Amino acid sequence: MRKITNAFALKDDKYGCFGCSPNNLFGLHLEFFTEGKEFWAEWTPKPQFDGWQGVVHGGIQTTLMDETAEWLIFTRYGRSAVTIEILSKFKTPLSSVDGKIIIKATEISFARNIAEISVQIFNSEEQICTEATGKFFVFTEKDSKEKYNFPDISEF
Repeated sequence: MRKITNAFALKDDKYGCFGCSPNNLFGLHLEFFTEGKEFWAEWTPKPQFDGWQGVVHGGIQTTLMDETAEWLIFTRYGRSAVTIEILSKFKTPLSSVDGKIIIKATEISFARNIAEISVQIFNSEEQICTEATGKFFVFTEKDSKEKYNFPDISEF
């Protein structure tokens, strides 16, 4: 198992992504891991991310899945990406008080510059609570570096 380095935060101390920046006071502070072809994030919910009391807000859950899918692309291809669409399905409420959750991302396909990624959120009891399929526009390596100050893949 390897913890992914947040190369964006190392490159720019003003980096403030809501999903992954350790410097965003209001952010999710996601951390990512990989082993073989598996890719996931670990996160411990807090009450400020609730919709209903004790239940993580659906928009936050979608953000968790979106961010994890994009980081899979970042670290696998060394290129920046933006979300084209994401379809979330909420199967059962995700508790914000039961401890750490896992968000797993799996590549379905990557053709031309479009990646399709499947993502699932597992609660602390390892049950799937939420799942999504997303499509992402993946920029060229040149555009990623020149337009978006994207780090080299080796920095992750």
